[in-house]
Amino acid sequence: MSYRVISIVSGMLWASGTAVSAAPYHEAPMLAERVGEGRLPTVRERIPERPLVIRPVRAIGKYGGSWRRLAISPADVGLSSRLGYESLAVWDRTGRKVTPGVAEGWEIKDGGRTYVFHLRKGMRWSDGHPFTSEDVLFYYEDVFLNQELTPVFPSWLMIDKRPCVMVAPDAETIEFRFAEPYGLFLEMMAYRGSWLLTPKHYLRQYHAHYVEPESLRQQLDERGLDHWFQLYWLRSNVDLNPELPTVRAFQIKVPPHETRAIAERNPYYWKVDPAGNQLPYIDRIVYAMVQNTEIANFKAMTGDVDYQLRYMDPANFSLFMENRAQGGYRVQTDVSPTSIVLYVNPHSKDEVLRPILADRRFRIALSLAIDREELIDLLYCGMAVASNGVASPLDPFHEAGFGEKHLAYDPEEASRLLDEMGLARGRGGVRRLPNGKPFRQIMHYFPAETGVGADLWQLVADYFREVGLDFIVKIDARALCTLQAMNGNTDFLAYATAGMHWSVHPDWYVPWSSSSYFAPLYGRYQASGGKDRSGVRPPPEYQRLIDWYLEMLGVANDEGRRLELGRNILKQWSEECYTVGIVRQKVVTIISNRFKNVPGEIIDDYRVMSPGYIGIEQFYLDEE
Repeated sequence: MSYRVISIVSGMLWASGTAVSAAPYHEAPMLAERVGEGRLPTVRERIPERPLVIRPVRAIGKYGGSWRRLAISPADVGLSSRLGYESLAVWDRTGRKVTPGVAEGWEIKDGGRTYVFHLRKGMRWSDGHPFTSEDVLFYYEDVFLNQELTPVFPSWLMIDKRPCVMVAPDAETIEFRFAEPYGLFLEMMAYRGSWLLTPKHYLRQYHAHYVEPESLRQQLDERGLDHWFQLYWLRSNVDLNPELPTVRAFQIKVPPHETRAIAERNPYYWKVDPAGNQLPYIDRIVYAMVQNTEIANFKAMTGDVDYQLRYMDPANFSLFMENRAQGGYRVQTDVSPTSIVLYVNPHSKDEVLRPILADRRFRIALSLAIDREELIDLLYCGMAVASNGVASPLDPFHEAGFGEKHLAYDPEEASRLLDEMGLARGRGGVRRLPNGKPFRQIMHYFPAETGVGADLWQLVADYFREVGLDFIVKIDARALCTLQAMNGNTDFLAYATAGMHWSVHPDWYVPWSSSSYFAPLYGRYQASGGKDRSGVRPPPEYQRLIDWYLEMLGVANDEGRRLELGRNILKQWSEECYTVGIVRQKVVTIISNRFKNVPGEIIDDYRVMSPGYIGIEQFYLDEE
């Protein structure tokens, strides 16, 4: 991907394909009222000299109203992620390219070793305090470099295992300096950079570097806490702390401990539409806290939401369609890039099982044993597509054919491969391991945000049983299940895998850390440089994935080579069948008839922080 400098031309700011002149600017009536009462500066004084111009999906919006949403837990507020997606650089509305965000532009120097971001002069936090490079530098110096807050320096700010150096030459400039070229840094910033947007003037009062120990101890005692870093993380939580200044479109005002949580528009938000209207259009987001997903789906059917994807069950598609006229909403369906997969641990701690799981013939046999067409009809009412778990067409490194290998339902070929491996059938048709014991294994499953129920994995186990492999589906708590997998104690993990932008989170396709569920012990070895004794040196086949990815990271000015390396990784995955892919689900979004500026197609993926990448600030309500 080529070097990029975003520039100001003839006094006009070019962003998202739209230009706006410097004046006049307009604001929401609720803010104009505060200005008239002297409680708020004018809109021109509240926004930066060159605000980011957002082109609406369909039309210039109207001000006002409350966006109704449903939530089950505080994590569903989403201001720290999907509904508060901001960074120095962000994904554009295609979800594939990096474009200016908080930074109005950047330069890449020293062959890709230095990234210089230019901030927006005059930009402010929601309390009116200036936003400057000191705020970004604060997170680097006082959070990332503080081992009590960050025991392990984040890998996305490292190259060749060496941390970057961050400097702030002036109030509007922040530089990231790396020891080696870092070709994927802009993409990393678009995915992970929101953490760097932290109000130093507010959070320093909860940081041990700036506060006397006696004062900190008093604050801890008042809240019943033991350590200062607990206090810091509590006060820095954008979903829970109404006092925390933000640069996001909305700020929490009533935390989600109540039955109705409320987030209100940020009066200092730094984006405008092409007509000079300060965004967001909507006054507030109101979250109705409900007990479970069943209640959430019922309330959506009765018309109690304006825009909701989270927790909407595709299995209810027919019911949603039947009730849409009465509920005053429309139903939108899209295919998620995420694939539901079964992870197979290639370095089982069971020495008898290990060579079997490491054999590609076994993994391919598992894949061929699944009747995905029947499965989709039975469980998804057609609301899914077959997938082998190798990325999706939305991924920049995807090529035709990668996602199609080993998908055909062919139990005869599956049985032939298992016979070829020496796994002969014994009593009751169950195959025998080399030690004579029956092949009877546990498939670990935990309910996840994918919305997949245990009935899917029970059906998959039935398919495996037909070819002589006996599986028991065990439902675990998420924390316990993932911890066991990361420690290499789980041989079969039922979960999901990333379908796009895996390059910014390589664990899914490269044995990069213990979170690489397809090869956790190889990942543990890679992450520690071989120092973690519980890790295992990757065999050459898996080391190739690491080597290709390491080269990808360093390719700063050769897009063709970067694409080649990424496709090498996916091609090997496609051939070797490292995970047993099941399906990619279609997602269901409920959109009220009054809710506007939603694209006809959306991407539901955490890596683009959907719907954040669309630009929630340009959504609006129209009762007409």
